[in-house]
Amino acid sequence: MRRDEKIMQKRAIRWIGVIMVGLSTIAVMVTACSRTESGKEEKKPALAEKKEHTEKKERAEKKEEPGVVVLSQEKQKASGIELHRVSLESVSIPLSTTAVIELNADKVSKVSPRVTGRIVSVMASQGDRVKAGQSLALLDSVELDQAWAEYIKAKARLELAQKNLKREETLFEKKVSPEKDVLKARQELTETEADLNLSRERFRLLGIDLSHVEQQKNGKGNEHHPLIPISSAITGVILEKTVSQGEVVGPDKVLFIVADLSTLWVIIDIYEKDIHHLQEGMAAQISVTAFPDKNFKGTISLIGDVVDEKTRTVKGRVTVNNANGNLKPGMFANITIDTTKCPRCPAGKIMAVPETAVLLEGSMRYVFVQVDPEKFKRRDITILRTFGKRVEVIEGLKEAETIVAKGAFILKSEMKKEELAEE
Repeated sequence: MRRDEKIMQKRAIRWIGVIMVGLSTIAVMVTACSRTESGKEEKKPALAEKKEHTEKKERAEKKEEPGVVVLSQEKQKASGIELHRVSLESVSIPLSTTAVIELNADKVSKVSPRVTGRIVSVMASQGDRVKAGQSLALLDSVELDQAWAEYIKAKARLELAQKNLKREETLFEKKVSPEKDVLKARQELTETEADLNLSRERFRLLGIDLSHVEQQKNGKGNEHHPLIPISSAITGVILEKTVSQGEVVGPDKVLFIVADLSTLWVIIDIYEKDIHHLQEGMAAQISVTAFPDKNFKGTISLIGDVVDEKTRTVKGRVTVNNANGNLKPGMFANITIDTTKCPRCPAGKIMAVPETAVLLEGSMRYVFVQVDPEKFKRRDITILRTFGKRVEVIEGLKEAETIVAKGAFILKSEMKKEELAEE
């Protein structure tokens, strides 16, 4: 038994030796591999180390402050980012407003009869184009009959006075009657002529051509009485007709409204701060929804003298040419006035930035301000208005600051990525 135990012990020692040799070999191989990997790491390019360091630095800085984006100059150049230095600029901003097109009040005529009477004929209707002096209706009036009767009497008295004067002058030449009778006849003739002239003037006040009435009378007998024509005072279009045949009307009744639509008015509200940018005679552009691709030319014809206490505005008037008849009273219009055409108007200084620099998030607008060569920070701003491809900023920026004018969306995307990564 002891001999067997000794044999087993020698075999165990032999196997232990084999195992130790194997372990030593493995250790040598592991050490060699480690040295190889270490050598490779030591041979990493310096550019890669710098890149890794920059990325670590960017990640660290982004975590320091919200709304900050760190972007290397290489990435800025690759992304096409362009910068803009904020400054105050002298500009003339076009003024724009909306208004309603109205009639030219200087070219509107309300047609009414001069005397009371009955309408016996209506010769025009709404929408008709009429000329100045054209008859729109005929009126039968008692006043015309009275005027005609007085005219006939005055005319007869004049004929009698002329004959009487001629007779007295003949008798005076023959020394049959005294001179005073001649003088009296001459006085009567003068008075009769004045009465006849007054009768003729009454026809004019009634709006009647006396010669036309005399032709009517001579052509159709004394039993026929003339009618009073109700005429248009201007050339234009009949906008309203409020009379019917057989209706009894008076001077207080408006029968027709005639308007010349070759020019129209656009009444605008001008804010106090914009008054000094405008003057009468400046050109204006008018656009309407009915003709979206067409602009109509107008001129500022009036700037009011009184400021409304509630709205703090002054009424202005733009006269627009409508010879082609495209514009209609009652249309909504957009008015644009180029203030650069005002030679005496001062150009105000404003803080303007490129429209491409402004980003929108909800109701907020913001830009990216460069705080370091490779560091940009979001800055909320308040804008007043847009003109052309520029935006007027009234709050959020300071003069001489540098903002991203082009490529701001790249920074926005980077900022959103960081926000999502932190969440």
